Amino acid sequence: MDDADRRLLVAVQRDASVSQAELAEQAGISASQVSRRLARLKEEGVLRGIVGVLDPALAGLTCSAIIRVRLKDHAAASVRTFRDLIDRMQEVTLCLMTTGETDYLIKVVARDLPHFQEIVQMKLLRCPAIAHMESAIILEHLKDTTELPLPR
Repeated sequence: MDDADRRLLVAVQRDASVSQAELAEQAGISASQVSRRLARLKEEGVLRGIVGVLDPALAGLTCSAIIRVRLKDHAAASVRTFRDLIDRMQEVTLCLMTTGETDYLIKVVARDLPHFQEIVQMKLLRCPAIAHMESAIILEHLKDTTELPLPR
């Protein structure tokens, strides 16, 4: 990845909906290079996709929470059961395996607090692989970005 690729990726992260001419100007390359470079970056896996980023509240999802999960054990079957559940849950927008006392951190979005309670009680607490969960309702998003700081 060269400097032009980095500048192009910075521009795409900020707003992928702008025209290729605008991306080219921001990246300091020709418009014809934009599509070729983006295709190559997608093929290499650097650029996983180009998506629209929604405002959860304006999309009707007014409750978000971070949930710390500890599994009963780390046997392959338990891990697979938990991961399969997470894969099926559209309400989970982020799942991270972590070190320390918590095995996973997950972010859940819900319509409101009663919907969040339903998600916890009807889905997560019924998972036999989960030994312990602790949730924290998100009160305010101080920073929520998909932009990565690209190394030089």
